[in-house]
Amino acid sequence: MKKITSDDIIYAALSLFSEKGYDATSVDEIARKSGMVKASFYKYFQSKEELLLGTIVLIEKLLDADIKELYMKHQLPPREKLRQLALIALGRIYKNKVHLLVYSVPLIGSKEEKIAQAMDRLEHNISNLMVDFLIDAYGQSIRDYAYDIVFVVRSMIVNSFRMSDSELSLTEHQTLAEFIVSITDMLAQGMLSPDVQHQIMWGRDSVFHEDSDQIWTKGRQIAHVLQHMDADLKQVELDEAIQNEHMQILSRLQGELSEQNVETAHVKALLLFLEQLPALQEDCTKLKAILEL
Repeated sequence: MKKITSDDIIYAALSLFSEKGYDATSVDEIARKSGMVKASFYKYFQSKEELLLGTIVLIEKLLDADIKELYMKHQLPPREKLRQLALIALGRIYKNKVHLLVYSVPLIGSKEEKIAQAMDRLEHNISNLMVDFLIDAYGQSIRDYAYDIVFVVRSMIVNSFRMSDSELSLTEHQTLAEFIVSITDMLAQGMLSPDVQHQIMWGRDSVFHEDSDQIWTKGRQIAHVLQHMDADLKQVELDEAIQNEHMQILSRLQGELSEQNVETAHVKALLLFLEQLPALQEDCTKLKAILEL
């Protein structure tokens, strides 16, 4: 018989929360759907509020893995990266209606404050990732308008799920993601038009936005260094066999860093090999600093 884990309970709770709402879901129902008795539930979580916090933490972990993998897809055009980011957000956050669940919890007491802080962090990270990808797609000139675009797009996504009577199918997710990218493109092109004067609400010069400096996430930093290493390897003059060996090791490093659970020992070993090449020493040092190795 499979041993029940805290993640099993979280997934069961997410399913029930999405279907019935947070308030209407009881601990009894969560326990039954998880395949346990109510008393066993409290071995994992002290309360339903603590479980909700656990769901946000798990989604944040899964989201980080998704984003890291997306950053590693160097060959993707910027528009396709935006579309895939939309799919990730739809699948990890909005599909589970976590954003709606949190707002239904009375924000009183320390646990509820932690829930609000965790959700704020999750939403903040998504916003900054979208800004990051917008700048990739449209250049630095979109920077001042990026947060306004993100605000409109996120509002549109939230309302799409809020008004939906049933769970969206995979095809509907794909269609919505494409629609989001099309709207984003229209907004970006309009904002960049020299013929139109815009009022910035959430940009860096607005009172609504305290800190609009572009946030270069760890995933983006890693991807940037790996791209630089790849370019250096292709330019350095080496024996063909040695160059191929280094390219294979670099490819293994990229694969290792795209995994959800990175094996630190493997990464250290691969970097130890690569840094023996003088052309890669500086990048290896940067990568170790980013990864805190």
